[in-house]
Amino acid sequence: MATPNQSRNSSFSVLYVDDDSQLIDLVATYLERIDDDLSVVTEPTAADGLDRLETDHIDCIVSDYQMPEMDGLEFLDAVKNEYPNLPFVLYTGQGSEDVATEAITAGVSAYVQKGGTETYELLANQISTLVTKRQAEIRATVARDRLLEMFEQVDGFFALDTDWNITYWNQKMAARTGYSSDDVIGEHFWETFPDAGGTELGEQYMDASASGESVEFKTYYEPHDYWVKIRVFPMEDGLFVHSREITSEVERKQELQWRNERLETFASTLSHDLKTPLNVAEGNLELAVETGDVTYLEEVAQAHNRMENLLEELLGLARGESLTAEPLSLEEIASNAWSTVNTGEMDLTIESSETVVANEVQLRRVFENLFGNAGKHGDADSIHVGILDTGAGFYVEDDGTGVPESDREEVFLSGYSTIEGSPGYGLSIVAQVCDAHGWTVRVTESQSGGARFEVTGVDFP
Repeated sequence: MATPNQSRNSSFSVLYVDDDSQLIDLVATYLERIDDDLSVVTEPTAADGLDRLETDHIDCIVSDYQMPEMDGLEFLDAVKNEYPNLPFVLYTGQGSEDVATEAITAGVSAYVQKGGTETYELLANQISTLVTKRQAEIRATVARDRLLEMFEQVDGFFALDTDWNITYWNQKMAARTGYSSDDVIGEHFWETFPDAGGTELGEQYMDASASGESVEFKTYYEPHDYWVKIRVFPMEDGLFVHSREITSEVERKQELQWRNERLETFASTLSHDLKTPLNVAEGNLELAVETGDVTYLEEVAQAHNRMENLLEELLGLARGESLTAEPLSLEEIASNAWSTVNTGEMDLTIESSETVVANEVQLRRVFENLFGNAGKHGDADSIHVGILDTGAGFYVEDDGTGVPESDREEVFLSGYSTIEGSPGYGLSIVAQVCDAHGWTVRVTESQSGGARFEVTGVDFP
């Protein structure tokens, strides 16, 4: 079967069909003399021409109009059925507007009226122009097909016309959205994806269409639960959109950011929580040196042991290890925490002998930070520890200045402090420890107007 050459060879192959035996050879000779790139083969009838198309590569057909059995337009119709894109020139001596109109309506590529030798150059130019144009179209089609094939294998691509109808939709878009190309091509974009309206994605499409300028952006598309990086290219006939899903990339960055924040939190809480036992160790060491009383060294050893336990527990939490919980005396843990905090002249009252299930080191951190917060930030004189009336947990309350109601949501955030120069980690550590246990902590007002911290969700064995 004949097809147009996909690239220009040394010559264009032309099939000339004419029942005039004298004229046919003359025209062929002149065409080849006028244009060295033309190679002309001839046939006397349309039927013979169709047979030639079955065996030879033909770049262009030139046909007479008035021929027996099958005229030029009937020949054109037969050719179009098999080779719809093959250039076809009607070359006829039957020159009339009716014939020309009929030929153009039938889809002839060019119409040249026979005349003297001067018409041969016109005919040669028409052939060369038509074949060159056709070969350029073929190359463009091949390039487009290769590009589309590449598009199918990589990212999401789709195209919209100026009326927002979808004209192209590749396999990646089908896999991502659940809509095949058959489902969406020809459909209105905003009717097919109504959820896109009002989103950043939809607004960027509208802006690109209105401005005629390319845009590039990243966005989270909630209806399909993914992150995408999108580039929109306005064209004369609409928009071309390149869409690459970056959900995994965003999640990796979020994971890295979370790890960095976790590392920063670990360093901050470690520095904060080690400060108390370190101060205890330094103070007792100075007393041992000044007095020569070695019993102070026992306090130093206990403080060092406390720091070692803190390090072990904090490292475990940083690695994502689960807490080891056991039944503990609430009174004992609170008392031990009180002994290591600089409580000044504050009084502690523990109104409970209950046992709770918790991690010993972490529960002690809760009390240490709540006691320290009451003295440093709350200006309290007395602290009470007890079990909630509901039996769902325990409380720690003081008679200090309390926490304003407007600040009670923010008070557990890392860095929150009412004192200039204070790092503000204490209550955030309390919240972290409670969260690690599956507890909930909230702050309210005590009966004396101070702060009351209630921890719920606690297990009692």
